[in-house]
Amino acid sequence: MATPTTAAPESLPPHKLRDAMKRSLRDTLDRMDSDEYVFALDALPEAKRNAALITRGEVFRAWRKLTNLELAAIRDELVRNEAALRVATASLNEASQDLANIEKILNAATAFLTVAAKALPIL
Repeated sequence: MATPTTAAPESLPPHKLRDAMKRSLRDTLDRMDSDEYVFALDALPEAKRNAALITRGEVFRAWRKLTNLELAAIRDELVRNEAALRVATASLNEASQDLANIEKILNAATAFLTVAAKALPIL
């Protein structure tokens, strides 16, 4: 289990605050899913049991919303990086074509030098 954050919430950077909130919500959900909690819930009157179940649903929705926001931020970063990746890929393709051209020139020069080396002893 994660160590709780000891810093005051207002002193935490946003990403650490978000992580602490997610951890706290996840811990709460785990406790609400424990056998002890469920058995205690069964012993409650219907109105209190319904209120507790609604609270559990609200905690789950809050945890899911934070998780979805985090995933959306990752998606946005990937989309921002996609353009740079496309440019880098195009640049790599150009460099690969340049290398292929250099290879052709070197092969032609090698063939010429091979022929020239054979012709030089004749002269």
